[in-house]
Amino acid sequence: MSTDKKFNPAKRKKLNNPIRLQWIPPQKIKALLDMDEKGVYLDIGAGTGYITREVASKTPGATVHALDIEPLMIEEMERSENSALILPQLMQRDVLSFAGTCLDGVWSITVFHELGNPVPLLHEIRRVLRPGGKLLIIDWKKKSESCEQGPPLEHRVSVEEVRTVLQEAGFSNVEEVTGFTHHFGILAEK
Repeated sequence: MSTDKKFNPAKRKKLNNPIRLQWIPPQKIKALLDMDEKGVYLDIGAGTGYITREVASKTPGATVHALDIEPLMIEEMERSENSALILPQLMQRDVLSFAGTCLDGVWSITVFHELGNPVPLLHEIRRVLRPGGKLLIIDWKKKSESCEQGPPLEHRVSVEEVRTVLQEAGFSNVEEVTGFTHHFGILAEK
C-alpha cells in the first residue's frame, strides 16, 4: 500500500460527484465564512473547482480564487461550465501569491490530511487573511468507516489534531462546526 497521501489527479472526475454537494453543502461554507458580495475569498486545494463554483454562485459579487498544486486541476477548472465564477490559479506548496491581509476568508476541503507539516501553509494563510478573517478546514472524519469514499483511515487526521495545530499557528476562536456528512469542520479566526 502506498504511503502517499496526495490525491491522484487521474481520479479527478470523482470530485464532480453531485453527492459531494450534499455531504459538504456550499451554503454552509458561505454561512460559516460570513461571505458577502464585496469580499475576497480563497479555496486552497480546489481540485476541479466543483464545490468552489457552487460556493461562489451563492455570493456572485464576491471574488473567489481557486488554488491547486496540480496543473491538471487548473486546466479542468478553466474548461468547466461556469468557470467565470472563480479565478483558478496554480500554486506552489505552502506559498500563497497574495499581498498580506487581503483576504476575507479561506477554506480548504479534504486537503489537511495530505499536508504532512501544515504549519508553513497555516502561516501563509494567517499572513494573507485580514484581521478577523476566517479559515474553514473541512476534512474526512477520522472514524468514518461507513463511507467507502476518501483516504484510508490511517491517513486521516482528528479534530483534536487540527484544532491544536491551528492554535499553535496563532489562530483564535478555533471551534468545531457540524453539518457535514462524512467530514468534520474546524472554523478559526485570524
